[in-house]
Amino acid sequence: MFSDSPANVVGFNHLAIHKKEKTDVSCQYAGLRTEDKLCGTTDVKTTSTQSVDEQDRNENNVDWDALNRSLKKCLKILETDRNDWPTVDGHVYSNDVEATGNVNLMVSLKQQPQFGTKKISALKWNCNGDKLMVATGEHNHSQWCNHLNSIFVFSTNDLEEANCTASNKLEVTSCINCLAAHPTNEHLITAGLYNGEVFVCNTNGNMEIALLDWHTHMVIEILWFTRSDHRTVLVTAGKDGYVCVGVMVSNNIKYTQRLYRYLVGVPDKIGIQCFDYTDRHFGVALENGTMSCYMCSTGRNAKDDKVIDAVTINEYRGNSMTVECMKFCQKNSDLFVVTQFDFTILLYNIYQKNPVKTIFHSKLITRLCWCLHDENIVYVGRENGEIAKVNINKGTIVTAKKITDGNFTSIDINKRKPIIAIGTMEGNIHISSY
Repeated sequence: MFSDSPANVVGFNHLAIHKKEKTDVSCQYAGLRTEDKLCGTTDVKTTSTQSVDEQDRNENNVDWDALNRSLKKCLKILETDRNDWPTVDGHVYSNDVEATGNVNLMVSLKQQPQFGTKKISALKWNCNGDKLMVATGEHNHSQWCNHLNSIFVFSTNDLEEANCTASNKLEVTSCINCLAAHPTNEHLITAGLYNGEVFVCNTNGNMEIALLDWHTHMVIEILWFTRSDHRTVLVTAGKDGYVCVGVMVSNNIKYTQRLYRYLVGVPDKIGIQCFDYTDRHFGVALENGTMSCYMCSTGRNAKDDKVIDAVTINEYRGNSMTVECMKFCQKNSDLFVVTQFDFTILLYNIYQKNPVKTIFHSKLITRLCWCLHDENIVYVGRENGEIAKVNINKGTIVTAKKITDGNFTSIDINKRKPIIAIGTMEGNIHISSY
C-alpha cells in the first residue's frame, strides 16, 4: 500500500505515499487485505424487477465454504489479539457533578497585536510562583515552521488586576510547543520549539539567550529537574525519537551542553508523543501508542554526547493507539496516569504491565496534571471547557468548574499558591483557585 522510497521535503523526511490507480480499491481489516477491481455496471434492474430465479442464482454464487474459512481465520486473530488487551478488573465509571462558574480572573492575549490567529500553546509558573510565562504557536503546520511567535511574562500582580500588559516579552522565529521553569533560577525561561531547537533565556540583566540544536524534529516536552545528587539537569524529548539530557555549567546559559541521549523511538518514523521524567526513571508514549518506562542513567560514563541504551523497566498495555497525556505522581514516582482518546484515565504502577485502575470518564479529557500534595487527586481539563478535580483512587469527581466554552491548550499548578493557570484555544488565560 505504501512505498518505502523517501521523498525530499524541506525540514522533514517523509515517506512518499504511492498513489494507486483508479481501478484499484484496497481494504484492510484486522490484518486481512483484499484488493478488488472496479467494473462497469450494465443491465441495472431494481429489486422489484428481479425474478425469484435471479435472486436464487445470486445466493448460489456465494462461496459459503470460503466465507466460513474467512470468518474462522478472523476469529483466531481476535483470540490472539485478546491476550494483549488490558485487564479491567479495577475499572470504575466516574460520576458527574454540576460545574460551578467561580473563576477568579481572566486575561486575554487577543489585545496583543502579535497574537493574531495564534493560540496559547503552553504556559508555566516560575519557581517562585510570582510570574507566569505564556507561549504562542500556530494551529496547524503543513511545512517547516518559521512563524514569528512570542513568550509573554506576566507578574502575579498584573494578573490579579486583569492587566493584559506583559512585564516582559521574548520573540522566536518558530512556534513554541512547551515551556519549562528552572527549579531555583526564577529569571530563566526555557522553551521547546517546533523546529527542534531548545530556547534558553535569562531575563535578568542583559537578556542572555542560547539556542540549543538538540533535536531534528519538534520538541514535545522540556523540563528542568534536580536529581538526588543535587545536580540540576535539562531534559528534552522530541518527535525524532530521542530523549536528551544536559546541564548548564556555572549558571551560564552559554555553557549549556548535552551530556547524553536515549533513543527510544524510531528515527524519522516513530517519534515521542508524551513524556515525563523523575529522579529514578522516565516514561515515554510513542506515536504508535507504545508506552514504556526506563531507568535514568547518571551519565557519568557517557562522553562526547553519546547515545546510550535505555534500560527498560516495563512496557504497558493501554486501551487506545492515541495517548493524550502521561504524567508521574508528584508524591509517589512509582505511579503515573495516562489519558487516551477513549474517555479513560488509566492509573499504572511502573512495575505492572496492566493498569491498576481504569476510570471511564463521561467527557473527553484534553489536559491533566497531578495534585502537588495528594497522590489520589488529579486535575483534568475536559472538552467542554470544564476543569474537574478527580479522585483516581475512588474514581469520583470531587468538584468541577466551568472555565470556558472552548478547549484547553495548557494547564499548570502554582507551587507556592493554591491557584491553577489555564490557557485556552481562544487566547484567554484563566486563573482559578482549586
